[in-house]
Parts: sequence; C-alpha cells; structure tokens
Amino acid sequence: MTWTRTAVALLLAFFPILSVHASAQVEELFKAQCSTCHAMDGTGATAAGKKMKLADLRSKDVQSLSDDELFRTIAYGVKHKEYPHAFLSRGVTQEQVTQLVGYIRKLAKTK
Repeated sequence: MTWTRTAVALLLAFFPILSVHASAQVEELFKAQCSTCHAMDGTGATAAGKKMKLADLRSKDVQSLSDDELFRTIAYGVKHKEYPHAFLSRGVTQEQVTQLVGYIRKLAKTK
C-alpha cells in the first residue's frame, strides 16, 4: 500500500471519531455562547429568551434564512435590536460561527 493510500485509509478510519469530536465542540460552543438565551434545544424557552421574545431557532422563519443571513446574524448582530450578538468581535472565529450555523440547522431536524 502506498503512503497516500495508507493516509486515506487512516483518515477514513478516524473520520467518525473526528466528526463526533467536532460535533461535541460545536455543542459546547452553543452551550457557552447561545444557550443562556436560546436554550440548548433552540426554543428560546429561557428567562432571557422569553423576556426578549426570541424566535425558536427551529422555526420556519429562522430556518428559511440563508446560511449567509444566519452567519451575519451571529457574527455581526445583523437585525438584532434587543440583544447583542456580534460574536466575531467577542472572540468567536469565523469557522466557529459557520459551525454554529450548521448546528442551528440540525436543531430544526430534532423538533
């Protein structure tokens, strides 16, 4: 087996482990940055979420936003009047914001 084939075989063997690890990381990121207001299930059923009348992240209204719109909302606080987002200015990376967009998409499937 050539070096390339070996590397590909090893990558494929560990991909499920890497995927689970990445999933756990984005879940921890969501928990740390988002769940206080949005709740872990995305419903917004928290004291802060209810006070600000947050949309359910699993809802059709939120899920119909494009990935770019969700990214801009999380990263820059676009369309947020009641509560600040702008996570890029608070230490969250662009890659992490992209992962949060994917996580929000998955929340809709668990509804």
